[in-house]
Amino acid sequence: MDKSWFFIPGSKDKFLSKSTELSADIIIFDLEDSVVPTEKASAREKIMPWLNHPDIHSKKYIRVNEIHSTYFIDDLQALVSEHLDGVVLPKTGGADDIKILDYLLTTFEKQNDLKLNDIKIAPLIETGKGMMNALEIASASPRVEAMAFGAEDYMLDVSIPGDDDHALLHARSTLAAASSAAGISQPVDSVFTDFKDEAGLKEASAMSRGYGFQGRLVIHPKQIETVNEVYAPTHSEVEEAEKIVDAFEASIDDGDGAVAVEGKMIDPPVYERAKKLLKM
Repeated sequence: MDKSWFFIPGSKDKFLSKSTELSADIIIFDLEDSVVPTEKASAREKIMPWLNHPDIHSKKYIRVNEIHSTYFIDDLQALVSEHLDGVVLPKTGGADDIKILDYLLTTFEKQNDLKLNDIKIAPLIETGKGMMNALEIASASPRVEAMAFGAEDYMLDVSIPGDDDHALLHARSTLAAASSAAGISQPVDSVFTDFKDEAGLKEASAMSRGYGFQGRLVIHPKQIETVNEVYAPTHSEVEEAEKIVDAFEASIDDGDGAVAVEGKMIDPPVYERAKKLLKM
């Protein structure tokens, strides 16, 4: 489970140099929103040494430019390499977008003598079209590891004024259900834009975890620790899960059809959730 997905602008040497100090599960070297058109080419050159840096222990992803842009193929050709773990695809609209990216990744893997299908895909769902096609996007390639939610662009696209009063509950539930149906990892929630509001980040992340998300996109280093903490199972949750698993497996060994833990009946779905939590 990857809880914190941290964006670093690919054109900013100051931020790139901090990547060795970060405790994020995934570092996303960004070539899209944070890089102006005149700096796209130089950003690719700046990112490459950091993909190969031995002191970065996080997984290394890149966010390429959207598939219909003039930069998309150049981004992949320049940065598909041995130490690239994944690609975030912005504004993913449908399965064809994933299939095109999959084909190009395979092409460049072959050209560079890399292990095939090793580079994962994280589709960024930011439009109404992408949301309506979430299941087919999640199912389009074995490379798809998890979908991420781009709430700000999504709200603009579907005319939602703000992320208040559960305005995005349907969108988040859709991504969670589609991820489950496709058999991929839980989705990754959107950036929490107010990096000074730690209490707000905690509250939003706790709700997000309750909706079925595994983590969230992060834009400021001070958010990483909070995100890692909130999306991880708590000590009490782990203890309860251990009791459930032990009791359920003992009941099976004893031939009992039902089991109770602290007054609660435990059935197979509860047992499987407990095992999943312990695996996390």
